[in-house]
Amino acid sequence: MNFPTSLKDLVATGESLVYVEDLSGRKGFLQSIHPLVKMIVTVFMISASLFVTWLPNLLALCVIPLVLAVLSKVPLKEFVVRNTLFMPLFAAVISLPALFLTIGSPILSTNIGGFTLSITEEGLQRFLVFTVRVWFCVTSLTLLTLTTGFDKILKLLSSIKVPSIIIQLFSLTYRYLFVSLNEVQKVLTAKEARTYANKRTVSLESLKNSGAVLATLFIRTYERSERVYMAMKSRGFEIDDTRKSSIPALHSRDLVFAVPTMVAFGLFAVLAVL
Repeated sequence: MNFPTSLKDLVATGESLVYVEDLSGRKGFLQSIHPLVKMIVTVFMISASLFVTWLPNLLALCVIPLVLAVLSKVPLKEFVVRNTLFMPLFAAVISLPALFLTIGSPILSTNIGGFTLSITEEGLQRFLVFTVRVWFCVTSLTLLTLTTGFDKILKLLSSIKVPSIIIQLFSLTYRYLFVSLNEVQKVLTAKEARTYANKRTVSLESLKNSGAVLATLFIRTYERSERVYMAMKSRGFEIDDTRKSSIPALHSRDLVFAVPTMVAFGLFAVLAVL
């Protein structure tokens, strides 16, 4: 994965990160596991991480999705970038106050405008644990999506009696996300065609000029959404779909994978609490 050198390349990189159908068709370990089993195991993994408060144990848990990704033939570099680029960084930003507001032993102090800010050891621990836990949860869910495919996930939700309106919402959001990204690329292409730049870089000036691009994009997206909705209604689209998908049969390999994994994560969570 190449580092983006312009806003257009940044959008193209984002589009490649959210596309999951290619990896789900590969012959890997998790691709051969039943989707319902993978979903249950993922829930156990995320639930177990909520009970772990010691950073080394949490880091040990983070190795498991990486190993599963390698066994499932998911490109490790792209997988790590996909899960570190957005949500964990956002979690790190929103948990920054914990560094200064947690009472404990100060490890670093500074004076700003007459106020003394101290980073405590306990605050650093809470900051790191929260950020790593978010990374683990995002990684586990991403691995589930990559190795299953969005269509199979929607069919699984339908088979376990999830309301149709929620399934339709997920489906439309995912499908038209690519339409929106394509619209962004068109706007940025038109902007770059009318703007000479000696170097294609994501600079402060380009970010300031993106305000007009965002305004134009909002109008174009709103107009397209109206056209798409009218086209769907004219073809008889209804939000309520009473059709339900059946759950495929389980195999022995699904149980061999699920039972020991859930027992291991359950014991890990119990030992973390004790």
